[in-house]
Amino acid sequence: METGPSMMLANEPDIKDAFNEVLECALKLLGNKEAAMRWLGTPVRALNYATPISLLGTPEGKDAVLGVLDRAEYGVF
Repeated sequence: METGPSMMLANEPDIKDAFNEVLECALKLLGNKEAAMRWLGTPVRALNYATPISLLGTPEGKDAVLGVLDRAEYGVF
């Protein structure tokens, strides 16, 4: 089984895709890139005070972040 830096590189495209998908949703909700980037780096109560960007390394984390954005879009907190 592969571990170490090369394992991290294998996941980079997935993380970039997750980041881009979440950023697009955050931009739609918040209106501009500066606000979206600030939100990605801010601890979120609905994510157990994790920063959204810290969760993008796993499919579950990405789904949790997208869920928060989706609920916020509809005013469900």
